[in-house]
Amino acid sequence: MHAALHTLLLALALLSAPPLAAQGDSAIMAGTTPIALVEEAYLAHRRGNYDKAIEGYTQIIQRRGLTRRERAISYLLRGEAKRDAKKPDEAILDFTRAIGQWQLYPQAYYFRGRVFESQGKLMEAYADVYKASQLEPGREAYETTLALLRKRMKDEGLTPPPDSDPLTPVSPVLPEE
Repeated sequence: MHAALHTLLLALALLSAPPLAAQGDSAIMAGTTPIALVEEAYLAHRRGNYDKAIEGYTQIIQRRGLTRRERAISYLLRGEAKRDAKKPDEAILDFTRAIGQWQLYPQAYYFRGRVFESQGKLMEAYADVYKASQLEPGREAYETTLALLRKRMKDEGLTPPPDSDPLTPVSPVLPEE
């Protein structure tokens, strides 16, 4: 549901834009409307064709005229495709780029935190998920993940930071593509 919501938001934002060919973008997608490109990338991702999804999201990212928020959503979607393609380091870079475009984007922190968690980087994971929970209080997924991270950290002999003393999420500034 999450990816569908973001795809819908991005598609709605891009609906009024002219076809890619009219803006001089790559001949590969010449004449493709933004909504068609978003749908194609999203469907490829849902079907497990991650390389095609990544290519489609990359073409969206390379569009001129996107707002910072639209570009952040595009990076997030591509990061999700890279995560699902088992490319965690590349996914982290895209989630970080999403944060660089829109620093108040809770889902970007959350998904980056989940990838950190999968890599065993529990302190980084906790910092990111905590940041997401602060940006969007009350979201059950964030609270559940924080509780699971606290338990896992205790089980591994790590001391989770108290919620009153949050860590600073890791958000280096990355160049755009």
